[in-house]
Amino acid sequence: MESKYELSDNEQKVVKFLADKNEVFSIEELASGCNIPISTANAVVELLKSKGLVREEVNYKIQYKLTEEGKKVLEKGFPEEALLDALREKQEIDMKELEKNIDRKILPIALAAGKKRGLIDIKNGKVKLIPEKVEELKKDKEILLKIERSESVEGFKERIEILIKRGLIEKKILKERKIKPEAKKIKEVLEKGESVVSKITSSIIVSGKWREVKFKEYNVEAEPPKVYPGIQHFYSKFIEKIKMILLELGFKEVYGSIIEQEFWNFDVLFQAQDHPSREIHDTFWIDKEVKEIFARKELIEKTREVHEYGGKTGSIGWRYKWDQEVAKRLILRTQTTVVSGRTLSLSPEAPFRFFTIGKVFRPDVIDARHLPEFYQFDAIISEKDMSFSKFLGMLKLFFKKMGFEELIFKPAYFPFTEPSVEGYVKIGNLGYVEVFGAGMFRPEVLEIFDIKHPVGAWGMGLDRLAMALLNLSDIRMLYDRNLENLRNSYSNALKYLNY
Repeated sequence: MESKYELSDNEQKVVKFLADKNEVFSIEELASGCNIPISTANAVVELLKSKGLVREEVNYKIQYKLTEEGKKVLEKGFPEEALLDALREKQEIDMKELEKNIDRKILPIALAAGKKRGLIDIKNGKVKLIPEKVEELKKDKEILLKIERSESVEGFKERIEILIKRGLIEKKILKERKIKPEAKKIKEVLEKGESVVSKITSSIIVSGKWREVKFKEYNVEAEPPKVYPGIQHFYSKFIEKIKMILLELGFKEVYGSIIEQEFWNFDVLFQAQDHPSREIHDTFWIDKEVKEIFARKELIEKTREVHEYGGKTGSIGWRYKWDQEVAKRLILRTQTTVVSGRTLSLSPEAPFRFFTIGKVFRPDVIDARHLPEFYQFDAIISEKDMSFSKFLGMLKLFFKKMGFEELIFKPAYFPFTEPSVEGYVKIGNLGYVEVFGAGMFRPEVLEIFDIKHPVGAWGMGLDRLAMALLNLSDIRMLYDRNLENLRNSYSNALKYLNY
């Protein structure tokens, strides 16, 4: 074991600097005083601690900082503040009037944020202000201002946690290291100590000086640094695995645009034009007008018939006058089922199997569970003797290949399938987690596309499933540049992917 009297060059520098001092130093002050890097100062302090030459005092303090998004909010205001001016006098306003008063780019986000905060209530196309939540909004603004000014935010713990989840504030725990020299021991070491060489250089070897100097002992039991090889990101590996399984099962991958007309995103899937999912707080509209629906005339006409009176299905439809102007509007697609709809519009002959994976968009406020864009998967399958039970059997096979042995179904409702189910898989200690929705396309949908055989469809949000596999509590960590967080859960996730 190395003697406390044996000192490397850097150790000698630090010991000599501390010899005639009795005060406490920070690592930064020590590094500056000895003219060495902070990383070197940290390493030397650890060595001197082991020799009893210095004592260390560690203090921890919490520091809050505004994120880039937080700075924007402080400068321009919360999105939901845009609602206050419009609602301050009337307390309740029609959605169409609100659309005239607030920029269409801001309104969806403002509505989503206001609804989540409880600042507004939306019913029957009217937006109502909840006055008691206005003070909460002012308090949040005050907290952001205090943090920018480096003022104390004691007493705001609950609101701070909410603002952290919203991505406006980041919390850091700072470690302060203070070094106190042991004066008597340092004096003794300086009197009796001897210099040791910690690095073998070419000059020491060539000059023959290696015969005279004393080398620092090497600790052969010390752990080497961890080196991680380059690996594919779990999320892309996860998506790749899904594609491989589907291709093995005979599915063909299809693709679609992220900008779609409401006609393709909603109407051909028999979603009513007054369905809540078409509200501005659930859909991103593109601020560009188009003059026509980009589809065959017969497909447009069938869609109108099915919506108005059910067409030839025996259904009564939605019993309203279908509006082409609504169907023309451009949006960022809200679901990958739009790609399945476009695929069916090409009149494929049964049997067929198709799938798609891509980004979809919803005006959600960013927090631990929500992002305004996320990956979604959608697949359709049809055979001449297709049945609901056969479809569920195929789903069990798919998830078994994914590594999920336990799968249960629960009855559910979706606008374009009947019967419908929600699917739950068992994931470790989390228990059963809801991961997909599935069902048989309704007769109205098949009528629109002139499909003669039953079609099973299922879809799922991939971000939430990836979170569950990685045991992540924050969806943003899937896209974090700090790989350490993902690495900790990587091996646990891979066992479900059969790697």
